[in-house]
Amino acid sequence: MSKMRALLLSTGLLLTAQTGIAREINIPVPMEYGLIKSVLVSQLYDGPDQSVRAWKDGKQCSFLDLDHPQISGEQGQVKIQNNVQARVGTALGGKCMTLIEWSGILQTLQQPTLDASGNVLSFPVTQLNAFDRNGQPLNIAQLQSLIKKAAEPKLAALKIDLNQSRPDIAKTLLPFIAAEDSEELHDTINSLRFNQVKADEKGILINVGYTATNQNAGGLKAAPALNETELKQWRSLWQGWQASLEKNIEKAPINTDADASRATLRDVLQKAGVAFEQGLTAEYVAENDPVRKFFNSSWDVLAPLLRNASTQLPGNNSLRYVTLIAATDLMYELESIGSPLGLEVSSNGLRKLARSLIAHENPKGKTKAKRKG
Repeated sequence: MSKMRALLLSTGLLLTAQTGIAREINIPVPMEYGLIKSVLVSQLYDGPDQSVRAWKDGKQCSFLDLDHPQISGEQGQVKIQNNVQARVGTALGGKCMTLIEWSGILQTLQQPTLDASGNVLSFPVTQLNAFDRNGQPLNIAQLQSLIKKAAEPKLAALKIDLNQSRPDIAKTLLPFIAAEDSEELHDTINSLRFNQVKADEKGILINVGYTATNQNAGGLKAAPALNETELKQWRSLWQGWQASLEKNIEKAPINTDADASRATLRDVLQKAGVAFEQGLTAEYVAENDPVRKFFNSSWDVLAPLLRNASTQLPGNNSLRYVTLIAATDLMYELESIGSPLGLEVSSNGLRKLARSLIAHENPKGKTKAKRKG
């Protein structure tokens, strides 16, 4: 469930809520099919090269393997296509005698479905078709029965279960949250519910509802500039993130105009570092905020490149960047409805976030910074 945990971070729980009036927030969370594929592989495909043995007999003479899943949308459902290798055999004289051997393509249509509680999102199979390599339908009854019996429940096992994920969501989010807001964080996570889901050609759109504390934007407290100790710790964090991302971007297969996209990404990341440094250290002036100016001028260019590149990265690196990108997208939306979670795309908001990250990365550094101030 680790990939699902990170995905759920994009619901907008990057908050610094304070006391106020609770309200229900509903946020659309898009899941592109590239990311869904990584979730599917993580949960179900435990063999080499994105493969899974969906069924085998006790003597290893018969088996059904699926590999290299491809995911897209069709007719308002999720379409999953797998390569299939199947063999039916029998043990004879201590050896396996092959009776049937077949390889081809398996296509399933799966309907995103919510349970009554809003806690579990599942993908039951509504249609299953198998074809040979030439596109001819499978007409071997024994194999048709085997595929339906073994492959269908395997693919339908993909789930997002909030009940299983809540503790890990909280653990993953804590580095972004001020210590005094940890109780509000847990209350918010406990209130999480899915209330709508639909699939289209690009991906799945999940509507997530949760209870959050109203935050009056005018009542947000100004955060002071980072002191020397905090700034040193922030620079270390930022340089580490930037180096890690750039290193992986060089290796990752970017879909289109790879060289130009990498150059643009490096340029915008450099500008981000400059803007963030200014926002963390300069006197805060709302009308000339370097952080907001950077996002207003660069985010529409940067976000698609980061999404493209981050979904190509391995494991936790991919999830970290997808999460931060989605959270930033969401901050704009939340601000437009009155900053109900106390979010700010600004130098002020960045200073609060930086201090939370520093505190969780280096608790001793937090203590020293407080004593110095």
